[in-house]
Amino acid sequence: MNENSFYGPIPPSLFNISSIQVITLRGNALSSQLPIDMCKHSLHNLRLLRISFSKLYGEIPSSLGRCSNLELLSLYNNSLVGEVPKEIGNLTLLTQLFLGFNSLNGDIPKEISHLHMLNSLWMESNKFTGPLPPEIGNLTSLRELILYNNNLRGNIPKEIGRLNSLETLSMASTGLNGSIPKEIGNMTALRHIYLDNNALNGVIPSEIGQLNNLLTLSIDSNKLIGTLPSTFSNMSSVKYISLSHNTLSGALLREIGNMKALQELYLINNTLTGVIPEEIGGLDKLVALYMNDNKLIGRLPRVILNMKSLAALSLNKNALTGILPGELFTANIKSIDLSDNHFEGATSKVFRRAE
Repeated sequence: MNENSFYGPIPPSLFNISSIQVITLRGNALSSQLPIDMCKHSLHNLRLLRISFSKLYGEIPSSLGRCSNLELLSLYNNSLVGEVPKEIGNLTLLTQLFLGFNSLNGDIPKEISHLHMLNSLWMESNKFTGPLPPEIGNLTSLRELILYNNNLRGNIPKEIGRLNSLETLSMASTGLNGSIPKEIGNMTALRHIYLDNNALNGVIPSEIGQLNNLLTLSIDSNKLIGTLPSTFSNMSSVKYISLSHNTLSGALLREIGNMKALQELYLINNTLTGVIPEEIGGLDKLVALYMNDNKLIGRLPRVILNMKSLAALSLNKNALTGILPGELFTANIKSIDLSDNHFEGATSKVFRRAE
């Protein structure tokens, strides 16, 4: 009964059918609450409950924890409020739990750690507070942990490093602080990391270089300090890196040229120093290079302007010097900003935006 424009409360009789195994009411205007006694006397065979995008309101009843055969629970994108009941930890056969885009609040219950078969946990865009429970490290089957846009506090627990099956870690805009635990290097299945717009501090742990399957690394808009670790270039599969709006310092690694899969690199608004290494010209797949608002010095390497894939180059507001190479005017780059540097000659201010 997906997207059939049903409206009005869910008939109570639906939850009294003892033999029912699947309830899916996605995309309806139900404007209803879940019955407070659901699963107390029936629904013991229920394997799949999907009531998403359906204007559900009220709280998640604790009696839902009696639906012990549930394998998938999706209450995604409704108007649910209150805390997630600790009884949800009784659903030990659950493989997928989708509670995102509601107004759920309070702590993330540590009882979620009892769900050892869980593959997907989506709780994004709610109002959760409190710390991320260390017990989350018990979810060793987890592949997706999606918590972005909440009001969490405290550190990323080191126990998260036990999630060695995790492929996507999405905790942007959650209010987390403290340092990135070195145990993140144990999560070798990771493909996507989103930790942007938090208050994370300290240095990027060198263990991050152990993530050979990583495709996306986004940790911009935090309070990170220190240099890029020498192990950074070991991430041979990474395609997208954004570390903008931190306080990273030191010179760019020459080994950056080993990151052959890299397509986009954003290091805007840090305190990076030193020259731009010639080795960056070996990034044959690089499309976007943004390193404006730093303290880079020296000449603009000619090899950058000869990169056939490069479409956007932003190096403005640095301390680059010398005469701009003639290749600048024949380069295929569609968007260039080299303004506010110390280049010589009449062409010292170069700004070209793609039409």
